[in-house]
Amino acid sequence: MTGSLRRNLSLWIATATTVIGLIAAACSFFLAYNEARKLQDDQLRQTAFLVELFRGAVPFWTELDRQFSVNDPDARIIIAPVGRPAADTGLMKKRHLPSLPANLADGFQTVSTQGGTWRLFVRTLSSGQRIAAGQRTVVRNEVARDSSLRTLIPMLFLVPALVLLTASIIRRALDPVRSLSSQLDKRDDDYLQPLPYTDMPDEITPFITSINNMMRRIDDVMAQQRRFIADAAHELRSPLTALSLQAENLERAVTPEDQSQRLLKLKHGLVRTCTLLEQLLALARQQSGSVIEAEFSFDGIVRQVLEDLVPMATAKGIDLGCDRLDEITVVSNKDALTILVRNAVDNAIRYTQPGGRVDIALCRENGQVVFQVSDNGPGIPEGEEEHIFEPFYRVIGSDETGSGLGLAIVRSISDRLRGNVTLRNRENGGGALFRYTCRQG
Repeated sequence: MTGSLRRNLSLWIATATTVIGLIAAACSFFLAYNEARKLQDDQLRQTAFLVELFRGAVPFWTELDRQFSVNDPDARIIIAPVGRPAADTGLMKKRHLPSLPANLADGFQTVSTQGGTWRLFVRTLSSGQRIAAGQRTVVRNEVARDSSLRTLIPMLFLVPALVLLTASIIRRALDPVRSLSSQLDKRDDDYLQPLPYTDMPDEITPFITSINNMMRRIDDVMAQQRRFIADAAHELRSPLTALSLQAENLERAVTPEDQSQRLLKLKHGLVRTCTLLEQLLALARQQSGSVIEAEFSFDGIVRQVLEDLVPMATAKGIDLGCDRLDEITVVSNKDALTILVRNAVDNAIRYTQPGGRVDIALCRENGQVVFQVSDNGPGIPEGEEEHIFEPFYRVIGSDETGSGLGLAIVRSISDRLRGNVTLRNRENGGGALFRYTCRQG
């Protein structure tokens, strides 16, 4: 059902009301019509039984005609003898009622003539005489139809009134929704306070709860973006200021050796700034880009990352190797998962002292794929476990330079790939353990 809810409800209820009203009117009409016909038959039967009160010969219906000539001749109930010669029934022919044959059975009969159809009730009196009380069927049908149609008059007024009343009730019932929409339209973009539940129907409450939850998530995202922008501006200010100072120092260099040293520092500063910008762009892409999944080899990614980072580990004298590397195929985003593995291993190498050890493992565990990186570095200071995945966060007391975005990107990728990531100290002490778990397909 699309479009206006009020219009659709009004239309469907009006249609249902009209259809049910028509069915009820038809039933009422036929019931009233049949009841009127039964009443007319009862009148014929009673008329025939009243003839017994005459205690003598039954008068001809012609005499009754003269006696009640002031009445509508078509609506009259006529009493006629059964089996009488045609000579005695001249007026019966005038009324297009033929002579009634003697073989007519007692009870209700319908006789057709050139002048129309008659409804008769034939009865044999105690004297042996047989009579018939009759009435034109066209008159009977007209009376029954008119009385039945009068029963439809209340329905003709009730159905339209009920439709209008239903539309009014629906409009009043949906007033809270219209009021809620008006409140949302009047709000500023940065006003994300929860919507009130006051005077709201129970059916609307879950919808309001969902809106409030969504507004809370939007508020959290906007706060995170504002914090990210502030942190990014702060992080970029320092290297840009340093680059500006190094450029000024380069201008004041006198000897070629001095110029070479200052130019080398400027290049290192540019490399760090470019690395920071790449990390910022990577985080932005992971937070806003769409996930395109495909089937690929997870262990192949791990091997490629290890090959790329072996020179970095060798330069620090770190033993980088694999405890376990199972052949695992997953359905996920290959580029995102590659960044996750690279940042996790890079982070372990950076924060492990020279001569330390970093071990990689990829396996299946309890129906899930597990990728973990363990090191024997200083580990995570107590009380900082909750902040380790925040953007621009760096472990206090570490001399290692970096942007503080590597683990934040890992968390963002893990959330988008519907995985789970943790980083905690090893149980036996001395180092940290990174774990990423996800489904295989």
